[in-house]
Amino acid sequence: MSVTKFPPLLSDDDLQKYKVPLKWRDRCAFYFALYQTCLIRQSANGSVDCGHDKHAWEECENLDLIRRKQELAQVKQARKEEA
Repeated sequence: MSVTKFPPLLSDDDLQKYKVPLKWRDRCAFYFALYQTCLIRQSANGSVDCGHDKHAWEECENLDLIRRKQELAQVKQARKEEA
């Protein structure tokens, strides 16, 4: 699965339900919750592979990083044009 857009944000109840740490409560928390759920299933059943869920989460985090860098560059450019 290729992540091309961000999933809907999780509610506070869902963040607590899936025990998402504060540092991962961002646009990609949905994928983190899926990965954590898979890890729980994997601990109960060793034949479950969570590589796909981990990849989707990491890809989302990478896209979010790129988005934030672009926003920062736009802000810097706007400030440069104002001066």
